Amino acid sequence: MKKVIRITRHPADAARIEALRNAFGSDCEVVDDDISYGDDPVRAVVELIAKHGNVVAIETVAPVPVLAKLTTAKRELGDVLILRAEFQRGKDGRAVVVSKDANGRDVFGFSHYDVIERIEVKTRPLAR
Repeated sequence: MKKVIRITRHPADAARIEALRNAFGSDCEVVDDDISYGDDPVRAVVELIAKHGNVVAIETVAPVPVLAKLTTAKRELGDVLILRAEFQRGKDGRAVVVSKDANGRDVFGFSHYDVIERIEVKTRPLAR
């Protein structure tokens, strides 16, 4: 059975699970497993893939440097896709709030998934 691992502390709603099963098959198992990336996020994700087996995609909420490392780790991750959930947007471009969680934080409406293929971070020193 194909598996999608969600590395996030936010539980999947019905719309996310439906989108994943539409993409990977109705028998696709969606597993939430929030891990610490530590000093080596690629190794952490490789270990997670080995733990669960038959992983076809990882949904992750992570800082840009972590995402950049994951998207360049094709040799280590194989054909596992890196996914990012996108939110519904209002006419003003802001994320649509659909509810509040148990801690009173905004919960945004899910729109769709994107596959992250590459992230490029280009920096320069701040000059005075």
